[in-house]
Amino acid sequence: MGWKQDRAEIKRLMAARPDPDGKNGCDSQEAQAVNAELDRKLREQPIWRRARALYED
Repeated sequence: MGWKQDRAEIKRLMAARPDPDGKNGCDSQEAQAVNAELDRKLREQPIWRRARALYED
């Protein structure tokens, strides 16, 4: 999968998180699954791409 597709998938997963900032303490199975998939996708990327995915608008 190319970077553009990975970036779109990462953005989709970030938008799908039930508790994006972690302030509500949401620990549901859905939240854990989305966070695990997001973590896996981000770990596949080089460090500079991780930063772009997380901090880019």
